[in-house]
Amino acid sequence: MTHRSSPRTAVAIAVAAVLANTALALPAQADGELDSIRPTPTRAAPAASPATDQFIVGIQGGPGIGSEAAATSEAARMAAGRMGIAAQNVKGMSAGAQVVKTSRPLPGAEAEAFLAALRSSPGVAYAEPDIIMYPTAEAPNDPGYPVQWNLWDEAAGIRLPGAWDVNRGEGTVVAVVDTGITSHSELNTRVLPGYDMIVDAPNARDGDGRDANPQDEGDWFAGELCGVGGESGMSSWHGTHVAGTIAAVANNNDGVAGVAPEARLLPVRALGACGGYESDVADSIIWAAGGQVPGLPVNPNPARVINLSVGGDGPCSPMLQNAINLAHEAGAAVVVAAGNSNRPASGMSPANCKKVITVAASGRTGARASYSNYGDDVDVTAPGGDITSQFTEGILSTSNFGATTPGPEAYAFMQGTSMAAPHVSGIAALLMSEVGSSYTPEMVEKRLEATARPLAGGCPEGCGHGLVDAAEALDLSTEDLPAGVVLPKAVTFTDKDGTRKGTFTVPASKGVEYVRDGAVVKAGEYPGSGTVTVSARALPKYSLAAGATAQWAHTFSPDSAPAG
Repeated sequence: MTHRSSPRTAVAIAVAAVLANTALALPAQADGELDSIRPTPTRAAPAASPATDQFIVGIQGGPGIGSEAAATSEAARMAAGRMGIAAQNVKGMSAGAQVVKTSRPLPGAEAEAFLAALRSSPGVAYAEPDIIMYPTAEAPNDPGYPVQWNLWDEAAGIRLPGAWDVNRGEGTVVAVVDTGITSHSELNTRVLPGYDMIVDAPNARDGDGRDANPQDEGDWFAGELCGVGGESGMSSWHGTHVAGTIAAVANNNDGVAGVAPEARLLPVRALGACGGYESDVADSIIWAAGGQVPGLPVNPNPARVINLSVGGDGPCSPMLQNAINLAHEAGAAVVVAAGNSNRPASGMSPANCKKVITVAASGRTGARASYSNYGDDVDVTAPGGDITSQFTEGILSTSNFGATTPGPEAYAFMQGTSMAAPHVSGIAALLMSEVGSSYTPEMVEKRLEATARPLAGGCPEGCGHGLVDAAEALDLSTEDLPAGVVLPKAVTFTDKDGTRKGTFTVPASKGVEYVRDGAVVKAGEYPGSGTVTVSARALPKYSLAAGATAQWAHTFSPDSAPAG
């Protein structure tokens, strides 16, 4: 049976968002208007050297001499005794060094005196402070970022800044099966050619059926248009809002930031003026994943992640499940909104389908949002906003000023599980980009679930494994290395033919950094010769077990022929 989708009827696929009474385009902020919004949280290393109570001591002869701990302990005891303090070993390191902790933190001058005493001790090869390191990613300069609590808040947000230290989604294609998309400066450079899958021309409002133009023509309605009596409503620009949460350009001094700002967006229009048919949604999923849909060209940019901020009452139909299965087998993670009826998600499709990641919504306090569905079919939770006291407790993203048809670009606060799902799609894009094609949808789901944390405000009704945590998800050192993932290892290239090259080239490569004579160098052409070490940054904290192997290939090409 093919259902007619409508956000205003009980049957079929409907937009899974709860709008505020007015979708507010973000205006210029008046003085004091957002005083209650806390500043963008940033964490930077102190300008001056802080006091420290932890030091690293290396013993001459390196690892394997059997007495590093004893030698270090004696050296530390003697050095500390001269200063009237105590010191002890707290752990050994793989390179044979020992970590020493003093009985109190030592400020700059005292720390230097302690280090000097250690370095002068017999048998000590080196001594240095065990410095504290910080995330290197700076908070983006987008003016809307300080009110995007959903991205950075430690209690209620997805803790995105730590994930940005690792990856920003480069190259991952995320399909947005929704109302289409409008032109927006924060999205246009990220958008790939999509498709309008709406067969019913009146519902599509573009004068024809399926075509290669996924522009959102507006889902406003009036009178009896959608069977809602005399009610009327403005266009939601739902797909544009969802797309912005996933991949709005970041750090461009404009607007907002997306979860995966370097990902690519694939807009697939399946919802029109009165929602959309389930059959159109199913075909959208198949096409987005690179599958064949009769009468349509094959999508040349298959999605690795498919966002479905849609839903309707009823069980998961065989047709819809089949489409999801095909996408899953093609390597696409399918992320689904749980629905906004404040009841078990088991009664909503596609939230109750198999092989999907079903997402509930939480609010500014960190509790389940009052409207969000819940229960056993929910896998994880993400911020969806809860606009009960002020609109800034919603989710800010890209939008449009048009009341009916598209107008100038804008920004708006919205709420709903529709807003929660794209947070998860964005994190999935970060994971796919970081690990590569060998990372399967099952791995993505397990990773998101394993690193989720309990909701700060609780969810006794059931919010899956908890609130997604982008920083934890991207800290892949806590994950077992999946079978089939090829892990690069450090390789050193040296000129072994005795011929001096005129120049050498350091090519641009994703996932590695280049070190020449101990210093990191950028991609480019350099004079002379030297040793270049290529160190993998992808999966940076992995190590290989004894006897294990990893694959790595890299080619350096000289810019000039050997002399003679």
